[in-house]
Amino acid sequence: MSETRGYSYGDFVLDPQKMRFSRSERGSLILTLDGEEHTDLKIRRAFPLEESDRYIGVFAAEDRELGIIEDPQQLDDQSRQALLDELNKIYFQPQVLTFDSLDEEFGVLRGQITTTSGPRKLEIRSYRTNVRMLSGGRAVVEDVDGNRYLIANWRELPQKTREILGL
Repeated sequence: MSETRGYSYGDFVLDPQKMRFSRSERGSLILTLDGEEHTDLKIRRAFPLEESDRYIGVFAAEDRELGIIEDPQQLDDQSRQALLDELNKIYFQPQVLTFDSLDEEFGVLRGQITTTSGPRKLEIRSYRTNVRMLSGGRAVVEDVDGNRYLIANWRELPQKTREILGL
C-alpha cells in the first residue's frame, strides 16, 4: 500500500515576506519566491465577486499551483502594484455609471450604458442568470460577450431599471 501525504490549507499559503513580483522587459509578470524565479505565471482570484482583494491563486507554467496569497496588502509596495496591475488586466470590470436606455424584448435586455471605461452597448440574454446581486448592494451584469460590469449600488437605480434587471 502506498503512503500518501495529506495536505492542509496552510501548505499552500504563500508568505508575502518571501516573495517579490516584478515585470520583465517585455512586461510579463515575474515572481521570485524563496530565491527561485517563476515566469509564465497565471494569477486567479479565488473569489472574484465577493473577496476580489484577497485570496489570490498563483500558478506557474502548465498550471502548476505555487500557492495562494491570502492578503496582497501584506506584499511590499512594488510587488503589490505589479500584482494588482496584472489582476486588473485579467479581471477587467468597468463600473456602470448610468443606464442611458434599457429595454427588454423576448427575454433579451438591450440598452446603452455609460461606464468608467466609456459608453457601451449592452445586450444580456438569460438575464435572470446573468444579473447577479452581491453583498453590500452591489450587482454584476454579464453581457453576451462575457464582459462583466459592476453596479456599485443597485438600490440607487431608478425603479424601472431595477424591475427590468430583476433586482
